[in-house]
Amino acid sequence: MENPSCNSVKISREVTILNKRGLHLRFAGQIARIAMGFPAVVKLRKNNHSADARSALSLLTLEATCGSRLTIQGEGDQAPAAVEAIGDFIESYSVLR
Repeated sequence: MENPSCNSVKISREVTILNKRGLHLRFAGQIARIAMGFPAVVKLRKNNHSADARSALSLLTLEATCGSRLTIQGEGDQAPAAVEAIGDFIESYSVLR
């Protein structure tokens, strides 16, 4: 994974957890798999707590229930694509389940 530098791209996006079970282990694992596909640093934030998007266990510490607002923050050349992919997945997950 690339280390972010002063010139790297930074981006963020807000999403809402719409899945009735919230951010559960399978959901978090799928987010982590998406994040691992990009050479970017991606974190999810809820209030003042931050979690590494590449770690399902870290994501579970957010305790994101249905209706929780999360901010996806990405840094690196591939950050826009990573944030878009993760955001789109989170927003569509409730539709799929």
